[in-house]
Amino acid sequence: MAAMKQRASRGVTLLEVMATMAVMLLGVAAAMTVVSQTTRSNRRTLTANQAQIIAERTLENILQRGCQGSPTCDVAKDETFNVWQTSDGFLRNSAPTDPKVVARMYTVDVDVDNPQVPGTMEAGGSMGEPALNRSLVGASSGTLVNVRVSVSWVEPGIRTDRQMVVMQTRMAP
Repeated sequence: MAAMKQRASRGVTLLEVMATMAVMLLGVAAAMTVVSQTTRSNRRTLTANQAQIIAERTLENILQRGCQGSPTCDVAKDETFNVWQTSDGFLRNSAPTDPKVVARMYTVDVDVDNPQVPGTMEAGGSMGEPALNRSLVGASSGTLVNVRVSVSWVEPGIRTDRQMVVMQTRMAP
C-alpha cells in the first residue's frame, strides 16, 4: 500500500507537460488568427463605409445644385477627382504633405447620362427602365438625367484589385 501512495504522488512527467503546452499553443494560435481576421474585416468594412459616405456627399452636392432653370439639365457633368480620408476623419482635396498624417486615397467618378447632351449616354444609347426620355409627370418640359457616383480605392497588402462603392439616382428640373 505504501508503494501505491508513492507512485500517485510522484508528479507530472515532462511528456505530459509538453503535450499540455502543445494543446495550449494551438488554442492561442487559433485565437490570434480569429482576432487578426476580425481586425482585417473591420478595416475593410470601415473603408467601404467611408467610401459610401463620400459617394453620398458627392451625390447630395450634385442634387443640391439640381436642374432648376435648365430645361436640358446640363448642370451635372461627368467628372473624376481624388479625395483623401485621413485617419482622424477629415476629407482632403489633396494628398497630405506631412508624412505623419495617414490618409487613404479614394477616386470619385461621376457619370451623368443625359439624353439631351450628345455623348453622355452609355454605349448603345440605353434609356433604362423607366426610360430617361419619357414625359415627366407635372412638368411641361425638361429632361430627366441619371447620375451615378462611383468611389473606388485600393486595399494595399490585402487585395490587388480596386474596391468600389456605387450610388445612383435620377434628377429632373
